[in-house]
Amino acid sequence: MPSPLPRPADPLHAADTILYGGTVRTLDRAGHTGTALAARDGKVLAVGPDADILTLAGPATTLRDLRGSCAVPGFIETHNHPTFFGLTLAAEVDAGSPPNDRIADIVARVGQAAGHTERGEWIRGYRYDDTLLADDRHPTRTDLDPVAPHHPVCLQHISGHFCVLNSAALDRLGIDRDTPDPVGGAIVRDAKGEPTGVLAETAAFAAYAGMPHPGVDDLADAIGRAGDAYLAAGVTTVHDTGLGLMGGPGELDAYRRARLTGRLRNRIQAYLVQDLFPELAEGRLSPVESAVAGLGDDEFRVAGVKMWADGSIQGLTGCVSDGYACAPDKHGLLIFPPDDLSRRIATLHEAGWQVAVHGNGDGAIQAILDAYQKLGLDPESADRRHRIEHCQMAGERQLADMARAGVHASFFVKHVYYWGDRHRDRFLGPERAARIDPLASARRHGVTFGLHSDTPVVPVPPLEGMWCAVERMTRDGHQLGPEQRVDAETALRAYTSEAAKLAFEEDRKGTLEPGKLADVTVLSEDPTAGGERSLRDLSVEATVIGGDVVWERTPGGTR
Repeated sequence: MPSPLPRPADPLHAADTILYGGTVRTLDRAGHTGTALAARDGKVLAVGPDADILTLAGPATTLRDLRGSCAVPGFIETHNHPTFFGLTLAAEVDAGSPPNDRIADIVARVGQAAGHTERGEWIRGYRYDDTLLADDRHPTRTDLDPVAPHHPVCLQHISGHFCVLNSAALDRLGIDRDTPDPVGGAIVRDAKGEPTGVLAETAAFAAYAGMPHPGVDDLADAIGRAGDAYLAAGVTTVHDTGLGLMGGPGELDAYRRARLTGRLRNRIQAYLVQDLFPELAEGRLSPVESAVAGLGDDEFRVAGVKMWADGSIQGLTGCVSDGYACAPDKHGLLIFPPDDLSRRIATLHEAGWQVAVHGNGDGAIQAILDAYQKLGLDPESADRRHRIEHCQMAGERQLADMARAGVHASFFVKHVYYWGDRHRDRFLGPERAARIDPLASARRHGVTFGLHSDTPVVPVPPLEGMWCAVERMTRDGHQLGPEQRVDAETALRAYTSEAAKLAFEEDRKGTLEPGKLADVTVLSEDPTAGGERSLRDLSVEATVIGGDVVWERTPGGTR
């Protein structure tokens, strides 16, 4: 049995935690690497060789042997929906594929839920994807009505940009043949003009707002469930890009409750959904909304406002300049007319808010850039770091404009794996599909970007996102646009040091330098070392926040 390690440091100045016996990738500008890290008072104290760092151990220091594993800065997820994610983990109906192959499979799950749900109560299902179902269409109310005639039912599309309601839900929300389509949305109708139950974009968003919101306790529990999953994936900070989407203003109370009860497991940068308050929805700000920008601390901070400019490519609602390959006459839609989008962004900008706008199609990306450019952004003098979310079809000129204006991007790089084949064969065609999520071009132009999973749209693990960025393999095993691949270190930085810049946090996190927060992800191997193992085959061994091990893999499971 090895003798215990010496603990020579003065207890008043000793480290609280030391990780040693592995590789520590600091990701600082010089690329320093050590074998050990010391943390005190929640911050990095030092990184260096074991022999030097262990001299900082005192009687109360927690020592953790890395056993050859690799410590990197804690992963930062720059676009996620924690409350929504947590609700899906406890949903009445899992409508995703897998496990469902056909609409009939989803309908059967709805029927099962109706059998143990009180008459008149809502039944919610999540994650259906029409393009993965053998029926190759959205479910409709005629599918759902027979199994749940006395329950309002809502099935939410995997993108969140569509939903399906049964007749009881349509009645409950007051939607009928005479209800007009909202601006930026659509109520899908049959040949007779009757609603089919499918709602798109702002029509779907209005339906979500009209449904009963979960209570504060339920929302806090959802935040906790999501947090557990984030920690298991090595995620220490999450950008909640759409706070209020599932629970309205009650989500702010839910975060307070989760924090008080210990269920807030990771750090949060919150971007308020565009219509959380009436003033935001109208592009006006009262003194209250103007004053809360940036409020908070390292555990929870109000970072900005999230807006939507278009929908999703796979839903044919992403705004594209050229028509869809499968429907050349369709160009998607803009949620707001360009002048209205510009006005709303300008209002938020003038009030001091950071703005993050969802844009998938190149038409929407251009509308966002036009709005940003009207602000006269000068990255040398006014670093506001407005963002484009997903940024899926950004062209070369658009990327150059983003770099010049200091506009940052959060790329949904997992589009390549989860939808790349369908983008190539169905929605965009080979040439445009090869350019989705153009990371290499963005890097060449000097655009600062992070990567994300948009969970619950696809699974969380950043290691999978890094793999997508490096390999660009589709679900069917084809390489899509290999010229847009980046190296492993670039991908890692897009989840760490570069990701921190998207919320003005590079002085506090993103690298393992003395004085920064001791947020660490411990991986089974160095993700930048190369070798035969795929990045997505590496494992998270432990997650550290503020120097405390908050999750670790154990021989009998995890804790």
